[in-house]
Amino acid sequence: MPSYLRQIIIYAVVIMLQVITNNYVNLGPMIYICLVPLLVMYLPLDQKSYISLIIAFGLGLIIDILSDGVLGLNAGAATLLALVYKPLFYPVFQKNNYSKKFIPTVAESDIWHHVLYLLIIIAIYFLFYIAFDGLAKTTLLVSLIRYLINIAVNLALAVVVDVTLFNKSR
Repeated sequence: MPSYLRQIIIYAVVIMLQVITNNYVNLGPMIYICLVPLLVMYLPLDQKSYISLIIAFGLGLIIDILSDGVLGLNAGAATLLALVYKPLFYPVFQKNNYSKKFIPTVAESDIWHHVLYLLIIIAIYFLFYIAFDGLAKTTLLVSLIRYLINIAVNLALAVVVDVTLFNKSR
């Protein structure tokens, strides 16, 4: 199977997982399960930035439309993430991976590079998401607790999805 077709199928599966999770899994008002950062993280590193921004915005908007939430919140957070995912790649991964089209698999680098990259990506995503979702309605302490809980829960889930879906042989 061609790699681009495999990538499209994986993106469709992750979008379906995200929509199903949003519509049928309620872990309370403090936790929001989100797989959009994974989709943005795996955009090609060699494509033009404006294309990455458009794709990330589109992915976020698809999630916003298909889920019951604030329209534009995932789209805005995904677009912000598309601005920074490439510059964040280079300090995290070794120099021998800089010429890759996609981030290297766990076998090519190691799990800790992926966990660190995911942690940074998820932290940036939820910083935007929580700041625009409810910072005006809640106290700073509640928002900080929500931010940290969402990072922990989503990092654990993202590592599992990253290793099982995205890190098969390309």
